[in-house]
Amino acid sequence: MREIPDRFAGKRAIVTGASRGIGRAVAERMAAEGARVGLIARGRSDLEDVASVIRGRGGECLVLPADCAIETEVEAAIDTAAATWGGLDVVVSNAGIEPADLDARAHELAASAWELVIATNLSGQFFASKHGLRHLVAGDGGSLVCIGSHCGSLGICINETAYSASKGGVLGMMRVMAADYARSGIRVNMVIPGVIDTPMNGYLKADPELFRHVTEPILAGRLGTPDEVAAGVLWLASDDASYCIGTALVIDGGVAAV
Repeated sequence: MREIPDRFAGKRAIVTGASRGIGRAVAERMAAEGARVGLIARGRSDLEDVASVIRGRGGECLVLPADCAIETEVEAAIDTAAATWGGLDVVVSNAGIEPADLDARAHELAASAWELVIATNLSGQFFASKHGLRHLVAGDGGSLVCIGSHCGSLGICINETAYSASKGGVLGMMRVMAADYARSGIRVNMVIPGVIDTPMNGYLKADPELFRHVTEPILAGRLGTPDEVAAGVLWLASDDASYCIGTALVIDGGVAAV
C-alpha cells in the first residue's frame, strides 16, 4: 500500500462495512493518511481487529458496531463519531451483501431474499448517506462516496436479481444526492468496482465454471484487490477530486471497456 502522508490529516471519516474487504482497506488506508475513522459493521470482534491494526500504526479510530439495515443503529453510530470529533468530513457508504445462494432469476426469487438484500445494500446505503449528510450539512461540507457494482450499472450478473437491483438503486441515489447537495459544499460520488478478491466473492473460486465465466472479460487478467479499489475511494474523497461531483469511477480491470 502506497501511503500519501497527511492527505486526510484532521479529517473525520465514517466507513460502513469496515470489518473486511473493500471497507477494511478503505478504513486502514484512510487512517494511514491521517484521518480519524469511525468503523461501522455488524461484528464487533472483526472491527476490533481492524482497530488494532489502525492503532498499531499510530492511527485513531472508533469501533461502532451497527447493522446497516437498521436505521436507528446506523444513526446512533454516526452520531457517536460526530459527537466525539465535533463533526464529520467524509462518509464512505460501503456495507453490502451478495448472498448468491439466495439470489435468483426474478420468477424464482423468494420475497424474503429480495427484502434481505434490498434492506442491507440499498436501504443500508441510504441510512448511512442520510445520517452522514446531516453532519456534513451542519459542518463545512465534505465528501460522500458510495460503493456500487457492475451488477447495477451494466446488468451483467446473471441470477442476481436482488443484488443487481440494489446496486442500480444506489447508482440512481448517488446521482440525485450529488445534485441535491453540491451547492451545500458536499461532493457525492461513487466507485464501481469490478470483480475484487474479497471474502464476499469467495463463492466464485469454489465453482471453476462460474469463475471462468466471471473472469474471462477482465482485460487485466486477474481479480482486483481491495486496496486498488480503496485508492480510488480515497481519491474521490480527497481534495484531489475537488471537481468531481456525481462521478461513477469504474475500477474493474477493463471489463466495462469491451
